[in-house]
Amino acid sequence: MELAAAGPGVEVTPEDWRLLRTLSYYRLLLVAGLMILCAKGYGPFMFERIDRAAFFNATLVYAAAAVLLLPAVRWRLPGLMTQSMMHFFVDACGICLLVYKAHGLASGLGVLLLTPAVGCSSVLGTRMALLLASIGTLFVFGEEIFRLSETDQSLGNMSGAGLLGLILFGTSIAASTVAQRARRSEALAARVGSDFASLSQLNDRIIDNMATGVLVVDADQRVRLLNAAAQRLLGTGPLAEGSSLAEQVPELAVALHTWQQQPGREPGPVSLWASTAEVAPRFMSLGGGPAKQVLILLDDALRLREQAQQMKLAALGRLSASIAHEIRNPLSAIHHAGQLLAESPHQNQEDRRLLDMIQRHSTRIDKIVNDVLNLSRRDAATPSNIALRGFLERTVAIYREGHPNRACQIDLEGVEPDLTVRFDPNHLQQILLNLWDNSFEHGAARGSEAVHITLGSGRQAALGQSYLDVADNGGGIASELRERVFEPFFTTAHKGTGLGLYLARELCEYNQARLLLLQSEQGVRFRLIFAA
Repeated sequence: MELAAAGPGVEVTPEDWRLLRTLSYYRLLLVAGLMILCAKGYGPFMFERIDRAAFFNATLVYAAAAVLLLPAVRWRLPGLMTQSMMHFFVDACGICLLVYKAHGLASGLGVLLLTPAVGCSSVLGTRMALLLASIGTLFVFGEEIFRLSETDQSLGNMSGAGLLGLILFGTSIAASTVAQRARRSEALAARVGSDFASLSQLNDRIIDNMATGVLVVDADQRVRLLNAAAQRLLGTGPLAEGSSLAEQVPELAVALHTWQQQPGREPGPVSLWASTAEVAPRFMSLGGGPAKQVLILLDDALRLREQAQQMKLAALGRLSASIAHEIRNPLSAIHHAGQLLAESPHQNQEDRRLLDMIQRHSTRIDKIVNDVLNLSRRDAATPSNIALRGFLERTVAIYREGHPNRACQIDLEGVEPDLTVRFDPNHLQQILLNLWDNSFEHGAARGSEAVHITLGSGRQAALGQSYLDVADNGGGIASELRERVFEPFFTTAHKGTGLGLYLARELCEYNQARLLLLQSEQGVRFRLIFAA
């Protein structure tokens, strides 16, 4: 679209030039028709009085001017407003000359001026249209005055010229007004169309990037829309528009048919043979009538179950933390009361046995409460690069200081001296302390005279990951219990809480690492695989 102004508040469009070009062709056809009528001798039959030769010459002059205007329209030089004025001026001169040669407005040729007035006013603003009407009216009055002055007739009867002038004003204003309204409507339609196209593109982008699968089928179960997530869940790849859902995904087609028979029934998960996956579909009708379409939303059933499980565990964790917090105060009172009773001199052997039981179990409950609170109030991981060998030496020293009465045999010879890993230091220290506590406490309980812990490191070259092995020479773990060692509150010792290994694994996952229980010929071997 050209942005040159054809008048105040008017923009030039290709349609304006097309209208001006059509007006040029109309002018050529008009003069050609008039010339043919004159050449064939039909002039006297059409007009009451006519000088055939003079009329033919006037038509030739008009035709020459019309031909000269064609190149200007083709090359669009000068501008639209200038050319419109030129076209109307040529038409006004030519038609008034024809009217003069046909002996006045009584010939009916004056109405030919209405067509160029309407055409030129349509591409100009209202003010310019009024100017054109004024020029046309002046030309009509001028022709009539000049013609009547030559014949010494009275100038009083100018009603025909006045009526034609009024018609020129009316048609010019109407043409300009209608054209401006058409331009505004066209501009509005263009803006609405552009906004609609943008919204449509935005919707397509959103739908295509949704994690939820989107599938639209018609009343005949023909596919009309399929996004990338639906292709991945269904395992079908891109489906051609109009393909049959029953042929591509028969399991989903059966679920859709069942829902259509029983709309109020909530559809269950659907197992797909093509993708060996399970999806949870939701069906919604779009529109009404026999040709209504159906929107199918697809979600990964396994992912939904995992999310529900995570929400359940999060709620359970908050509840456990609240309960643990409420237990601490009365537990502290019980523990303190037991200590006071133990200091009393008036005790027999049975009293001491019961007091020892109270102290032992209250200590165990307090450890469970602390572990639960540690799970619920865990700080955000702040991983950093750790020189593993030096870090392990410092952690072993801290562990031995905390257990002065225990023979803590921890061998670091298998750890590479130059190995660096990325982990939160506080979390890694807590994991190691839990693993070592398990080895010394549970390994000794299985009959090992002296529990010995061996640390070793290595690298998985294919994945670019380093690992740390923590192994002991204790009695090991029974094969039927290996799958449960990471479950919360699972323990085989009456003094244990069952939260140590669970907490260690949670801290590993918090640092994008993994904690595995490996097969071992003797004792227990855990492997901590660090993030790449």
